[in-house]
Amino acid sequence: MDIISLQYGLLGLLRYRENTGYGLAKLFEVSINQMWNAPTSQIYRELKRMEEKGWVTSHTVIQENKPNKRVYRITEDGLGVFDDYMHNPGPMFQTYHDPFLLHVFFGAAAPDVVLERFKTFRDSCIRGLDERVKANQETIDAYKAARPDSGGEAMFWQMTHDYSIYNTNAHLQWAEECIKKLEEMVN
Repeated sequence: MDIISLQYGLLGLLRYRENTGYGLAKLFEVSINQMWNAPTSQIYRELKRMEEKGWVTSHTVIQENKPNKRVYRITEDGLGVFDDYMHNPGPMFQTYHDPFLLHVFFGAAAPDVVLERFKTFRDSCIRGLDERVKANQETIDAYKAARPDSGGEAMFWQMTHDYSIYNTNAHLQWAEECIKKLEEMVN
């Protein structure tokens, strides 16, 4: 996820409620991660930048027998920035640089290596469907149960989650078809 998109993702999550950097990272894992990945360290760096810009504020919560925690809250300026982002979206489904696809493109030079990469990719898709998809659905269901008056927010989470499922299934189908072709070629 690029830094600018990460800022909007964090602002969007902070719209729901104030949170710690760690809490945002965990929430990221079971929600936005189906679209973008951001390591916890990057999230903390962005929160600091966003606070410097006045988009978020933070306060420290003193805890006994635990380290103190910093809790972030979106500001009015941050809400305005997020609102501008939502009303002026950028291009959809931009192309990206994918090293795996480059390997596939030049696969005739090492078909056995590409076959193994496809098997790894297939296995990753299966794990994603088994683990991440289940966790994301549980998060959405828990949110719906906890906030039935959320104004349809869970429905939009569900739509992005469904996209992730369809996309992963399409990748899985593609990988299976390519594995079959490569196995016929290599054997």
